[in-house]
Amino acid sequence: MSLEVINQDYENLVKNIKTYFDKSNDILHQARNSIKIINYQNKELVVKSFKIPAILNKIKYTFFSNSKAQKSYQNSIKVGNHTPKAIGYIEFKKFGLISSSYFVAESFKYNWTMHAPLHNNIFEDKNNLLKLFASFVHKLHQKNILHLDLSPGNVLVQK
Repeated sequence: MSLEVINQDYENLVKNIKTYFDKSNDILHQARNSIKIINYQNKELVVKSFKIPAILNKIKYTFFSNSKAQKSYQNSIKVGNHTPKAIGYIEFKKFGLISSSYFVAESFKYNWTMHAPLHNNIFEDKNNLLKLFASFVHKLHQKNILHLDLSPGNVLVQK
């Protein structure tokens, strides 16, 4: 097991994330990866559980590349204010290879996802929003952050 936590108040949560995650019924997203809301110490947190990787990716994420949970954690810190505030991540290993990983962040209040303006031709101020989005992605690239999964549901928008 390897983990990193920004605030030690959350170390117990991160170490026991499987239990907290399994007990939560508040599902935000359930597909390849799962995202749930967890209430911990009177705070609403979001936990992303990454799909158990295939054997080649287990080798890749164990020996050659950071796991998706670690990348999410590091990129959240790099980006700062425009992304959920990172709390920590944890990776579990089985037979010496990564078997599962989780990223924990504070809840991020948003008004809609990019799905709304992209798929609604009469969305208010659509062109301005798309320009702001392009500018945001440009700023990410300037910080050497390549999102690699800009599907509309992955982009949260605050007014």
